[in-house]
Amino acid sequence: MVSVRRPLPQTPPGLWDRPEMADALARRDIGAVFKIYRQWTGATQTQIAAVCGLPQSHVSDIMNSRRQVTTLEIFERIADGIDLPRGRIGLAEKPGTVPEPRSEPGTPAADVPSDIVRVYPSRAAVPGDLWRTLFAGARHQVDVLVIAGLFLPDGHADFTTVLRRKGAEGVPIRYALGDPDSPAVALRGDEEGIGDGLAARTRITLTYLASLRDAPGIELRLHATTLYNSIYRFDGDMLVNTHVYGAPAAHSPVMHLRAQPGGLFDHYAASFERIWATTEGA
Repeated sequence: MVSVRRPLPQTPPGLWDRPEMADALARRDIGAVFKIYRQWTGATQTQIAAVCGLPQSHVSDIMNSRRQVTTLEIFERIADGIDLPRGRIGLAEKPGTVPEPRSEPGTPAADVPSDIVRVYPSRAAVPGDLWRTLFAGARHQVDVLVIAGLFLPDGHADFTTVLRRKGAEGVPIRYALGDPDSPAVALRGDEEGIGDGLAARTRITLTYLASLRDAPGIELRLHATTLYNSIYRFDGDMLVNTHVYGAPAAHSPVMHLRAQPGGLFDHYAASFERIWATTEGA
């Protein structure tokens, strides 16, 4: 018997750009994607299952966090089934297809690098759950390059516990903080208008992270470079927090990148490596 694709309700314009949907896609949380999709289209679980080539029970389990989507094939089935542009969840486009425009009308799509998942207007706009998901989900590599980055240990009570656990699981963690006694940190403090306050924030972060100095798999070091961006890498995902003259990092844009050959991700990863080569033990 030949299976018939059951038509889905029309996808509302801008659905994939809605903040809650964009966040779910950035986290590859297919359960949340299904819930939001159903909310805005009225599609049933049975319809979604039919177009994605999945049992209805699997769709229900995914939506209720009883089953996780982990394989490339299932991600592709789901994306193609509900007409989700593959690039929104870091998949390569089908051969012969035109990638979804990611820019404003009238701007060539090629001007927007394909490895940009999303741009947040400020670090404060990055969902707290995204930080937790990226740190907890890393399986192969975590790199952090900041001046102070106090918001992480100060805003997440279990931050050092999570890092210690990841290191014990065999995930290499490289963590570079600005040297609070360096001219670079002093200059950045003056540029932000807080003077010695930035060096003080770095010392507070070092106090928070002191217990990690001897933790397996974790390297905690200091750098004395002029830092133009803070970099947070989690396997193939990266958050790049730009630094703007006269404004703190928390008020400046953040790019969420997903690795693609020769893209922006590699550019910032190379920058991290150059700075890491100059670091000294904290």
